[in-house]
Amino acid sequence: MGQSILLTGATGAIGPHLLQQLLQDEAFERVFVLIRPAAQRDPGASLHDALRRVIEGTDRCWPHRPERRVIPVDGDICREGVVLDPDVANRLRQDVDVIVHAAANTRFTAPLSDLHAVNAQGTRHVVQLASHCPRLRQLLIVSTTCVAGTRTGLIAERVEVQAPEFVNAYEHSKWRAERASLAADLPIRIARLSTCMGDGRTGYVHRFGAFHHSLHWFMRGLIPMVPAADGACVDVIPTDLAARWLARASTRPLERHEVCQVAAGQHAVPVEEFLNFVVACLRARAHGWARRQIEPPVVVDAQTFTLFQKTAIQSGDALFRRVLESVRTFLPALLYPKVYQTDHAAACWGGPLPVGDWRSTIEHVMDFALERRWRSRAGAGVHRA
Repeated sequence: MGQSILLTGATGAIGPHLLQQLLQDEAFERVFVLIRPAAQRDPGASLHDALRRVIEGTDRCWPHRPERRVIPVDGDICREGVVLDPDVANRLRQDVDVIVHAAANTRFTAPLSDLHAVNAQGTRHVVQLASHCPRLRQLLIVSTTCVAGTRTGLIAERVEVQAPEFVNAYEHSKWRAERASLAADLPIRIARLSTCMGDGRTGYVHRFGAFHHSLHWFMRGLIPMVPAADGACVDVIPTDLAARWLARASTRPLERHEVCQVAAGQHAVPVEEFLNFVVACLRARAHGWARRQIEPPVVVDAQTFTLFQKTAIQSGDALFRRVLESVRTFLPALLYPKVYQTDHAAACWGGPLPVGDWRSTIEHVMDFALERRWRSRAGAGVHRA
């Protein structure tokens, strides 16, 4: 009998990339894909409809007739048992060899209660499901480097017992999810992903996150300053690298708990260098930037950025309030410079992580965003230099 894998989060930010990688690999004969209940999908959409949109959504080539191996499963990680149909749940418990838990609420501005319900409690439910799978070889939990919170310096590949201070509630909820997984006597690999920019070749972004929203406001000239400490770097990776790493890790043997940080690590980019390159990209693509009508943001300390936020709020400007709500839970992380250790991730990959050229990925992502998403909303003309 061939091996089976269960994937949660196939319709999320990284899910389509990961599902594609799992289908490209012949390691798993069956790929069970958890899809939320019909009430949470488009009216009238079936499980196969929901998956078809995911499969057809990326710009990459998919295997011929992937539905032969993909088995959609109606379920909800926020419910005990996770899988809604008892017969399907029993089949999963008997057949599944690997579970990849990638489902999460990644909205940095979401209410704390919602984040904990999905990220922390949802992970507990998936761990409980895994504990009833006698064939289980690995539970691969997709986490984030954000769990380091306000820690600085070298961030080790381990789960810290003592919680740090957090920049936002999302970070806290994912840290609690990691802690919840440690209580289980299961082969669990935690994969902490750095900020995923988009596909390194095409720039494709399935779902925009805080990073992309910040780039959008940046392009519109609505972020006049960026908070960052001396020595702070921007740690970003291509989304397809994260997906390829997860797919490969799902086939790697595991004897105990392991934490892997899939990040740029020592190759992270200094903030000033990153901002200067983004400005150069915009001047080649947006009229307002090309004509020098928009000034680049300045890098400031925490006190100056806090004062800016207070001034913007007191102004009563609705747009600035919206911008601040979008970036206040993301940009302040740059006030806590850190470098992520990637030794475990590299060992699992089989060598140094191929993080590629971040400049090329940024260019592709910006082109994708301008062509597909931002053009109608940006308020600034787009041109090709």
